Amino acid sequence: MTFAIITAALFAFSAVFNTRITKLLDEVTANFYRLLAACIILGAITLCFHPESFHPSASCWLMLSGAVGFGIGDIALFAAFARIGSRLTILINFSLSAIVGAFADWLLLNDPIGIWQWTSIMVILCGLGLALLSMGSGEMRKGSFRLGIIAAAVAGIGQGIGATISRHAEAIAALSGITINGISQAFQRVSAGLVCLFLLWLWKRRQGALSQPGSKQNRVLTWVLLAALFGPVLGVSCFQQSLKTMTSGEAMAVTATSPLLLIPLAYFFEGDRIRALSLLGAFVGVSGVIMMALLR
Repeated sequence: MTFAIITAALFAFSAVFNTRITKLLDEVTANFYRLLAACIILGAITLCFHPESFHPSASCWLMLSGAVGFGIGDIALFAAFARIGSRLTILINFSLSAIVGAFADWLLLNDPIGIWQWTSIMVILCGLGLALLSMGSGEMRKGSFRLGIIAAAVAGIGQGIGATISRHAEAIAALSGITINGISQAFQRVSAGLVCLFLLWLWKRRQGALSQPGSKQNRVLTWVLLAALFGPVLGVSCFQQSLKTMTSGEAMAVTATSPLLLIPLAYFFEGDRIRALSLLGAFVGVSGVIMMALLR
C-alpha cells in the first residue's frame, strides 16, 4: 500500500506539470514529448539493470495494457487537462478508474473486492466528491467544458481497464517463475502507449494541427522532463509495484487521493482558491485511505 500512497503524491505533482505543458503546447504534442522522455529513461534503466524481466506472453499483455491506459487514456487525459484544469481532471479520472478497475478485476480476473474494501473505496470517493462540489467555474481553461469532462471520464475508464490487464500480465509471468518489477512494467506499458501516440502525432502533424514551442523551448523542456519523471517514470513504476499486493480497485482508490494532495499544489501553481469543502473532502478521503490500511 505504501507504493500506492507514493504514487498518489507523484501523480499530484505530475498533474500540475502536465497542465503547464498544455498551456505551451497542444495536448497531443505535449503528451508525445512526455512519453518519449519517459520511455528513454525507463528503457535505459530496464535494459541496463533488468534485461531478464521480459516474458513473451506477459509482455504482450503489458503492451496491450499500455495501449489502453496510455494510448487511449493519456490522450483523453491531456485533452481534459487543457480544458478543465489539473484538479478536476485527475478527480474524475481516478474516481472512475477506481470503480472500473474494481469491476474489471471481478469480471476479467475473478478477483472481487470484499464489502469492507468497497466501503473504504466509497469513503475515498465521497471525499473526492466533496472536493468536486467546491470547484468553481474558473476551472475551465479552453474549449468545451463538457468535452473536458467526457475526456477525463474516458481517461479513467482506460486507466482502470489498463490496470486490470497489467495484473493479468503479472500473473502470467509469475506462473513462469519470472518477476517483472515495476520499472520494467512501466517501460513496457509506456512504450506501447508511445507507439499509439506517435501515430496520432504523425497524423496531426501532416494536417498542420500541432503547435511549436518556438521561443519557449527551454520552458517546455523543463516541464516535459518534470512531468515525465513524476508521472510515467516514478509514478507508474510505483503504481505497477502496488498492483503486486493490491487489487486494481484498491490501488486506484488510494491513488485517487491525488486531487486532495493537489489542493495546496493547485493553490501555489495555478491560483486555485482553497475552500472549506475541499478541506472536508481531503479529511474524508484520507480517512478512507486509513480505513483501507487498517483493513489490510
